[in-house]
Amino acid sequence: MEARDRPSSSIMERTLELCRLAKDAKLPVTQGRVIDVFRSLESIDWLNEDDFRLALRTNLVGNREDEIRFDRVFHDYWYGPGQDNEDYKPWRPELIRGEKQHGDVRGHEEMLTDSEQFGAEEVSRELNLTARWDESAPPLDQVIRALAKRLATRPSRRRQHAPNGRKIDLRRSVRRNLRHGMDMLDLARVKRRTRKTRIVLLSDVSGSMDAFNPFLLQLMLGLQQALKNSRTLVFSTQLTEITALLRRSSVHQTLGEIGATVQHWSGGTDIGNALAKLNRGILREGSSRSTVAIIISDGYDNGITEQIEHEMRVMRRRVRKIVWINPMYGATTFEVRATGMKAALPFVDHFLPAFNAKSLKILVRELAQI
Repeated sequence: MEARDRPSSSIMERTLELCRLAKDAKLPVTQGRVIDVFRSLESIDWLNEDDFRLALRTNLVGNREDEIRFDRVFHDYWYGPGQDNEDYKPWRPELIRGEKQHGDVRGHEEMLTDSEQFGAEEVSRELNLTARWDESAPPLDQVIRALAKRLATRPSRRRQHAPNGRKIDLRRSVRRNLRHGMDMLDLARVKRRTRKTRIVLLSDVSGSMDAFNPFLLQLMLGLQQALKNSRTLVFSTQLTEITALLRRSSVHQTLGEIGATVQHWSGGTDIGNALAKLNRGILREGSSRSTVAIIISDGYDNGITEQIEHEMRVMRRRVRKIVWINPMYGATTFEVRATGMKAALPFVDHFLPAFNAKSLKILVRELAQI
């Protein structure tokens, strides 16, 4: 496929919106299937209606009943609900090339409600996170434990006595063996001390991240329970700390309390404001050398780019490392288009994908440098 035929930003946004609508229609949409959808766009003629629809349907449904339901979601999205089959209009490629929209077909921004725009509008809604918890998803416990171990500790320059240490403490060994006539019979060993790291996790829960909610919920729950000294915050148009809520013993109780507390979930996005509150709050506490900030976001933001740059520069001075996880980074067609992402990237130490168990294992390997 030629470069000029690569999926446009308009079709990428519409595809993500269709995945979200399919999830709302109770179709078996998971974060892994969403990634497969975006990968498939690279190898099809996405200007052809049938090819585009079949690519989505093949990756998002599992039986004939789901196929019928998906076709209705697809039809309603492009042509409006309540239309009969005879009113089904021809596919109009110019509408997904990013050109001006007109007629009966609604553009991506028109399809979004006020609460789902990428701007900084205030959002308040009732949220049922339990419905977004994927009971059938493979457990991430083992991978999260490995990630927590990698993040929570780091070797110090100082050393301490250890019977099984790799290095020999020559001075201590000499003192021990004076009684043996300086024959080195009892060697003293040392190893590097382990220093604890404080993790501050900031997760984007705006509407554009809805497709990755099941994975993000598992990740936040697992990391908070494995790292007792970590702090977890979520943001869209507001910033809310959920550290205490993630320590509940019951998953359903946790999700219920988060849903009742975070009224701005699935709202707009204000990255700059979230970073500002984080910099002037939690990151002012403790040692900057022992703090690692992990930001999970697709970077979509209609806020002030200069504010994001300024706050990332401030954060750079208050933490040891900045890790940015972008779930969309896992798609083969991914390019950094979001202005918020472009503004933040120069200050990021590790820019990595994570959207399922396999990518999380890769993340653990990459973070070995921290």
